[in-house]
Amino acid sequence: MTRRRLNVVCAALVLLFGIVLCRVLWIATDTGYAVSAGAQTVSTTALPRSRGDFFDREGRRLTGVRQQWYALCIPGDSSYARLFPYVPYAQQSELYDNRNSAQPFLVQVSGDLSANGIYTYPGSRRYLDAPIAPHLIGYLDGDGHGVSGLEMAYDDVLSSAADARVVACATPAPGRRLAGPSPNVATQEAGRGQGGQLTLDAQIQRACEGIAKNGMETGCIVVADVDTAEVLASVSVPEFDPDNIQKSIAANDTSLINRAFASFSAGAVFKVVLAAAAYEAGLDWFTHDCTGAIEVADQVYHCASGRAHGTVNLRNALEQSCNCYFVALGQALGVQRVHDMAQRLGFGRATAVAGGLKTEAGVLPDTDALENVGQLAMFSFGQGQLTVTPVQVTAMMLTVAEGGHYRPLTFVRGVVDSDTLALSEPAAAAEPERVFGSATARVLRSMLQSVVEEGIGAAAAPAWGDAGGKTGTAQTGQFDAEGEELLNYWFSGFYPAEEPRYVITVLQDATLEPQTSSAAVFARVADALHALENG
Repeated sequence: MTRRRLNVVCAALVLLFGIVLCRVLWIATDTGYAVSAGAQTVSTTALPRSRGDFFDREGRRLTGVRQQWYALCIPGDSSYARLFPYVPYAQQSELYDNRNSAQPFLVQVSGDLSANGIYTYPGSRRYLDAPIAPHLIGYLDGDGHGVSGLEMAYDDVLSSAADARVVACATPAPGRRLAGPSPNVATQEAGRGQGGQLTLDAQIQRACEGIAKNGMETGCIVVADVDTAEVLASVSVPEFDPDNIQKSIAANDTSLINRAFASFSAGAVFKVVLAAAAYEAGLDWFTHDCTGAIEVADQVYHCASGRAHGTVNLRNALEQSCNCYFVALGQALGVQRVHDMAQRLGFGRATAVAGGLKTEAGVLPDTDALENVGQLAMFSFGQGQLTVTPVQVTAMMLTVAEGGHYRPLTFVRGVVDSDTLALSEPAAAAEPERVFGSATARVLRSMLQSVVEEGIGAAAAPAWGDAGGKTGTAQTGQFDAEGEELLNYWFSGFYPAEEPRYVITVLQDATLEPQTSSAAVFARVADALHALENG
């Protein structure tokens, strides 16, 4: 009985062994199981996706100029100790925190370490150590998407420009790499290969950035091409580091404000609008006896320092920036003529840049508000409710320099192929609008040239050639700790005077007195333009 029972047990064990053996052989020959098992041992890590770049008008790259390297850190493969000497200080804590990760991960390293047996992959660093045009180009959030400036406006185009790639690495639990093939890079999504071309000239932009850093604490410089209305330089100070936005936020130093796009009190630079309206209305003969003060509706308005200019005509009034003359001229022109000229020259309108990006509109008081004679008086010399942007002031001066056609400034040429720079999506261009006649423009240019040669704008005279333009000092209603009012200091003009090629606007905002006058900054920019033209 015992032997029989033992035989049954042995037979059962043999049968069970046979079943298990057959099952193992079946699994071994089933390709589905093989694929499934293989998938369980392959870990994929997304490589940083390069972003499409911005180019200047000559095709020079403004972003992504510098290469950056990433190493694959494989847990359990002694990667931590091997990589640590090559990891920048800022990323060392990341390497330490992830050293026991169950999955491979990427970490930034100082260079190509493939010769050291480390799997290294190239990428690009978005911004230069000294970033170019940061206020216009903008910056990215932590996920690499644009949140300001042109980075935001073209985010869809730029974020899909390069291939989306992953590196696949065979690893058993808990993450050690299997012996066999090296990690493999695969493309998950093909990029469009597009970037954005700006109207900026990198050389002019850099020259203006240098001038601003060495003569301005707060403010901006805008340079535009007279023939095309394209912006060649757009500088705002103080600057910020697009790789360290938190620093500017913590400092609360207004460095994130793009002053070229922001609105400010205008002051006397706005008198060009009154001058244009006077010529178009046939009031170019208008004169006024300036005693240094003028009363309108029981309110007294003064010239700077209460200076009496005597009997002045339009040319004299522009040369000396006589407030009393322009108050009287505004009353003679009337609300409608003055308001219409300001409106046709672009004041009160935002300037579209790209996508949803645009400048501020500023404040152009409506005609009902200007029916108050006091409001009209202040408006006539650029004060009161009026606020303007440096872009608007540049467009106004461009209209004078060009011959009477108003054109909004442009900052971008459009979306281009990153390899050929062929335009695939040109930016829309506005049609020029005739604002005043060429004869009026010619006389205005002559008068504004006199402001530099005979008037209070002498500091704007460049070393080479002649220039024309208008100064402006505006009250802001802001005061320092000692109770002194902070002022905006403007100069906007054209260069050269006879056949203008450039319009340059300089603003220094909310300061007691700049270390270098805005007129002198204008002259430095004009000299830089001359030097660049002549090699």
